[in-house]
Amino acid sequence: MGGAAGDAASPAKARKRRIPSRCRALNKVCEFEELPKDAQQLEIDLLEKQVESLKAQLLSQGASAAVLASGQTDANLPLTARQDSVSAHVLGQPAALSPISSNATAPDLSSRAHLASRATGTGSPEAAFASCRKPSHYDAVAIQLPDFVDIGLLSPEQAELYFNTFFHGSDRYVPVFDPQHDTAQSVRARSSLLFSAICTVGCRALSGTDSQQWRLLNFHMKRILNAAMVVPSMASLETVQALLVRACYTSERSLLVAVATRMALDLGLSDAYDELMTRAITKGRQLADALAPDETTLMRKTRTWLYILVMGHILHVDAGDLLPLKFSGDVRRCRVLLRRPVSAKQDLCLWPQVELNALRARIYATLSDPRRVRDEDIMSDVRDAMIDLDVWYNDWARIYDKDDPQTPWLTLNLQVQRCWGVTMALCRAIRTTGVENVDVMSPTQRALLSMAKDALRQHLEIIIEEPRLYLHNLRYAMDFVWAKCVFCYLLLLKLSILLPDNEQTPTCELVACGNTLLAELSEAGGALMYGHRNNTGKLYLQLLQTGIEKYSRAMGDGLAAQPSRAPDDGNPRRLQEVEVPGAGDADSFVPEQFVFEWDFPGLTLFSSSATEAGWLDSILLEALNGTDEFMGFGWSSTEMGD
Repeated sequence: MGGAAGDAASPAKARKRRIPSRCRALNKVCEFEELPKDAQQLEIDLLEKQVESLKAQLLSQGASAAVLASGQTDANLPLTARQDSVSAHVLGQPAALSPISSNATAPDLSSRAHLASRATGTGSPEAAFASCRKPSHYDAVAIQLPDFVDIGLLSPEQAELYFNTFFHGSDRYVPVFDPQHDTAQSVRARSSLLFSAICTVGCRALSGTDSQQWRLLNFHMKRILNAAMVVPSMASLETVQALLVRACYTSERSLLVAVATRMALDLGLSDAYDELMTRAITKGRQLADALAPDETTLMRKTRTWLYILVMGHILHVDAGDLLPLKFSGDVRRCRVLLRRPVSAKQDLCLWPQVELNALRARIYATLSDPRRVRDEDIMSDVRDAMIDLDVWYNDWARIYDKDDPQTPWLTLNLQVQRCWGVTMALCRAIRTTGVENVDVMSPTQRALLSMAKDALRQHLEIIIEEPRLYLHNLRYAMDFVWAKCVFCYLLLLKLSILLPDNEQTPTCELVACGNTLLAELSEAGGALMYGHRNNTGKLYLQLLQTGIEKYSRAMGDGLAAQPSRAPDDGNPRRLQEVEVPGAGDADSFVPEQFVFEWDFPGLTLFSSSATEAGWLDSILLEALNGTDEFMGFGWSSTEMGD
């Protein structure tokens, strides 16, 4: 018996060995009995069966793959159920026996097979094979993003107020929504993330970033947005829109736009634009009023995709980011979509921006070409750029319906954008020459600066013109718009010193216009509501007020920036001067936005004889010294959560 047990370790001998139990001496005939198999022998037999089964399965995999490719699996099943069904089909077993999770771990192959056979009670090789799959060391967590109302951060009334505030002005700067479709109830039902992002921006516009309510919403918004960017199942059109809303009102805009772009490409939002363009061409004008069932969804995706391109172009031209995507062909072709029945009023805000920023990116590339540095080439390129900008403005001024209530603001915005585009083209051309000392510039280069000064003067007159429709809406604007307003005024002050002429605006008039601009921006910065304002407003108001004071002292007119007063409406909290912290220490603040975030050319121009303009140069030099004090307010630059 001991020898037989030892031979059991050899599978070949174990099958042939018979152990004699009793012999008859008379006829020398022996009888044999089968030795009971132990647990180790059972495992060996099971593994042999598994090997034979796997060989048969390998032969049938080609046919199984053809069946799967033909779409025989149920597409309506959840992903895990479809995977189980596929696994069951390949293994030749019912779906109920296929593995649901691969998270279980086991020390080795034989013990897994043994455990599987014991668990099923059948010892099936398929079940043992399923248990041998490589274990996963993490689980995808099903995240339920919180609703700000459900968790008590906002009451239903507050949420509705902030949501409506967003669509009272902020939606013009993030024109990816259709007010008829994107109601508070609809957005909240589709995406708590997008609903929270809109309410947070509405709270920012209404109460300012000094308010405790906004700080609380902003903190929770960061948490849920981070989770949404990690979990693949959260990728959706609404998540992309939430990323864009957030990007317009935070300093991390470049990263958020990049994430939104990648997510949009994965979701195929660019295909929606191509599909709409194809339909607009193939169906013809006679079918322009025909509305396909899915066209509303296609237009919503198209708006979002086009705005991603707008933000990418802005960050490329005005912030120095790389340009990963651009239009091929004439961008004006997208106008045909305005004739579609699904076009909304917000498209009149978005479509001009699409064309303008694609045009500005092309101008930027042309004027940055190092091969065209001769004055004649640069002037030719500038002339073409100004003609293109005028054509853009005149086209859209004709497209707008004069009877539409929003046309005055749209037309005013066109004028401001044209002045901005002209100014940046001219300053970019000067930067291409590599000459920043005005005293040694050629007549052509000085002529370009003079043209830029005229465009800046026109810009100032437009934005402070009664009834100041443009400035009143800046409370809803992203900080890029604030930066443009302040930059244009400061550059105008500097050029008025570097390029004096007989027809220039008197100093007192420039200071008076600056005080008007300061008062209007202070009001738009948040002083109207509860005495709060946002950090962006503080930053640029400080920069503007200090610039006016420095310019006044340099020109010897004895004028200074006048602190603005909020209008008297009976609210005692508004009967106070709007104070800007740090205004008395004008040399201590740092325009970090201009130096490290936005790439606005022109502020580094100088003249060896006009020392009065050195006040702005010292500001820039201090910024480059690496100080960590943000704008002289005593805040670290890392603490700016706005």
